[in-house]
Amino acid sequence: MGENGHPGYDDVLRDTRQLIAELDRPPVVAIGGHGGAGKSTLALRLAADLGISPSQVVPTDRLYAAVDTRRAGLFEIQDWPATFDLLRRVRTGGEARLRYARRGYDGQEGLVDEAMPVAVIVEGIRILRPETASLIDLAVWIDLDPRIAGERAKARNRDQGDDEAEIVLWDTKWIPEGVEYERVVRPQQLAHLVLRPADLE
Repeated sequence: MGENGHPGYDDVLRDTRQLIAELDRPPVVAIGGHGGAGKSTLALRLAADLGISPSQVVPTDRLYAAVDTRRAGLFEIQDWPATFDLLRRVRTGGEARLRYARRGYDGQEGLVDEAMPVAVIVEGIRILRPETASLIDLAVWIDLDPRIAGERAKARNRDQGDDEAEIVLWDTKWIPEGVEYERVVRPQQLAHLVLRPADLE
């Protein structure tokens, strides 16, 4: 447990290892949170401790829909059919490879083809939904206000060299959509573990 009895990273690692031991297929571990909350950092840390390579982690940033991402609605930006298909195939077991068609934010497409890891770690801003609940073995939510997370994301993206038009989208689109997603979906209630960023340190 983290500070004041809140779940922390050790709980995520323990529960994932328990699922690996109990299931006859790789468990699906989904890490949700607003943009800038620390999902990718947590996913890569968990992967490293489980002997999973970064290329075997599934960010939903590889699963964009074929739409104008700047104008897509709250649940239109992601290719949900492809996401559901991938999760269902992992859950059925028996596949030796982690294979799926990817599409990035810029529309670039390709194929991911990796050895099946001991756990399939999926991370994304809206991966926790009622529609995905039955396809996830361990759902983790990083509980950080979307406005605070958004400020962190803006600083990160500036450091990465994003142009100002992309940075402005955090204030006009991504942060307001994060507020709406949390209001409508209430991902905290779908999660098995709700973590605060302070409990991940």
